[in-house]
Amino acid sequence: MKKIALFNHKGGVGKTTLTINIASSLAAQGKRVLLVDADPQCNLTSFYLEEAALEDLLGDSDDDSTGETLWSAVKPVVEGRSGISTIDVCPVNENSTVNLLPGDVLLSEYEEELPAMWTECFARKTRGYDVTTALSQVTSRTAKNLNADVVLYDVGPNVGALNRSILLDCDSFITPVAADLFSLRALSTVGRSISKWVRDWETIRGLASNADKGRIFLGQPKYLGYITSAFKVKAGRNAANPHAEWERKIAPRVTNRIVKDLRQINPKLVPQNGSFKIGGIKHFQSLAPEAQHHGVAIGELRGLVNPGHYMQVDEAKIQFDKLASEIIKRAGI
Repeated sequence: MKKIALFNHKGGVGKTTLTINIASSLAAQGKRVLLVDADPQCNLTSFYLEEAALEDLLGDSDDDSTGETLWSAVKPVVEGRSGISTIDVCPVNENSTVNLLPGDVLLSEYEEELPAMWTECFARKTRGYDVTTALSQVTSRTAKNLNADVVLYDVGPNVGALNRSILLDCDSFITPVAADLFSLRALSTVGRSISKWVRDWETIRGLASNADKGRIFLGQPKYLGYITSAFKVKAGRNAANPHAEWERKIAPRVTNRIVKDLRQINPKLVPQNGSFKIGGIKHFQSLAPEAQHHGVAIGELRGLVNPGHYMQVDEAKIQFDKLASEIIKRAGI
């Protein structure tokens, strides 16, 4: 089983949309997928659940006996009362090959505890290890019970303590990049942040006892590459091909701001040779909100939208299937 996160701390780069559609394509290629909504904004959960069901789910999440969200699962550990709680997954496709661990706005309370727990990890305190790895424990147990081939984490657009724990729990990560200056600039922070997290966790593991090393995560997320998403750019007066212009900017920025930083720590964190581009996804205009309305991937909209859109629906399926195939190869799923 492989754990993967799509991570760029710039918002609006299509992380959740990519996660949903990649999951669908992975399932179509015979993989069992566990989606983990680790973003307190709960965009992934709200995509799949109707408003009434979501309201019930979140309304009960703080109840020890009825809570069924990620917060419900980690709450006993955060409060120091017991180990993680078992929660049910939400199947999101007909044959249950894609399942969701639902998110919760109260995950922000978990995140508030993590900086202090990080310090306790350096001090080799059991509680520090327990709280820092609580979400990892929930995910790993659930994935094992489902016999999942891959876990896809959906994370918020930040470099905070929650994302630090998630990225260190991952086997690998991917950076979605949109065609705008701020998305490019954010890549600098991605490289620096993950490099620092990896170095710090190496120190923590070095201080830990052999017994503790066996129960905390390895903290060596490998970089699989980047995905260009939702290209929707205006041509300037001197830009004959604005898409090509952005492509020329993205590749060297990835190399200089992510690849270089990670290779300085450990060359094995960047196993990919050659191009770091995994693939590109165009902007599918009105099909994205249609997919949200029906709670399905864009490539699954046949029969749900006007037949005039079927060509675009089929194109989306081809693009995401190709993307999923490349991820399977690079991640060793």
